[in-house]
Amino acid sequence: MKMVRKILARGRLKNARQRLAQDPSPRTYADLAQEFAQLGFSREVRRVCEEGLGLFPGNAQLTRLGDRARRLEREERMKELKRELGEAPRPALWSEMSEMLLDSGRYARAEEVAKEWLSATGEDDARLMVGRIACQAFFSDRGREQGLRAISTLEKAIPEMSEDPRPRRLLLDVYSRIGAWGEARRVVSELLQLEPGQPDLEARFRQLDGRADRAPTVQQALVLVESSGRLADEGEENRRASSGSVKPLLNELARAEDVEAALYLRGATTLVQGLKGATADRFARAIRQVLSSGRTTGRKLGLGQIYQVRLEGDFGTLGIAPGDLDAGALWTKSMLRGEREEGLMSLAGLNADIGGVES
Repeated sequence: MKMVRKILARGRLKNARQRLAQDPSPRTYADLAQEFAQLGFSREVRRVCEEGLGLFPGNAQLTRLGDRARRLEREERMKELKRELGEAPRPALWSEMSEMLLDSGRYARAEEVAKEWLSATGEDDARLMVGRIACQAFFSDRGREQGLRAISTLEKAIPEMSEDPRPRRLLLDVYSRIGAWGEARRVVSELLQLEPGQPDLEARFRQLDGRADRAPTVQQALVLVESSGRLADEGEENRRASSGSVKPLLNELARAEDVEAALYLRGATTLVQGLKGATADRFARAIRQVLSSGRTTGRKLGLGQIYQVRLEGDFGTLGIAPGDLDAGALWTKSMLRGEREEGLMSLAGLNADIGGVES
């Protein structure tokens, strides 16, 4: 049976290559990439997507497929690293593993690996990695407790690395991004003692000197970040720039005759087009449940993150595309392909600000 599937897969792959050669388009590039994906050839998926994006820059489906392939490659490398660390651990492996986990947003696991590295070697690079992870966890979470934890981690690292400016520079970044200008000025002053005459530090000190007297305390700054969800260096302009495109896209998708509903969710709030009232609420709750159970299953089985969910039946096709902070869903009467699939992929990753359920 496996041999039959392989033969059929080779045939589909050959056909997809021929279609691409005859008619290069985002659709034919995506079809070829998906054939490689079904065979588990993530490197080939990435290569095809990169080639397609060279001809069709910004295409949502190719971007999404390429991102997924890179994540799968990263997961494969992490499995190799886990095996190598179990057999013969060394600093280079701990460093690479911590870095990859940090880049993928798996902060708790990244911290475990970095602390294992620190415990085994006592290296400054390991200590700095623990601090970097704490900072990134705070910048992602934006909670007061996470912020205090990041600051405490760096404050403990500084005496251990007294001649190394790196932990102080990380601490300066935290204080600056939360708006604790007085503490930021203090750290710059300490850095100037380590690195006297540095033009960037001297300019930074002059800039902070004019703001320090009116600055909130660290606690006040962290409370403000937690309540607003925004860091001090994120202006209103940046916030607006991330949230302008979701409603027009949802409306456009929902207007199509074969589309029953289009949904976009971020955090605790949701936008639904195509369904009304209680039906829209039930649809939104169902999508959340599918996403939650899919992510839980992926973690329990060690499969990593989910990047697309597709359900097919008498009702048509329901596609769900999770992003890092948000997700999109599209329910169609027919197969989900072409422009419909591109529209679904475009919903995930918008990270738009939304106000509540629309029906």
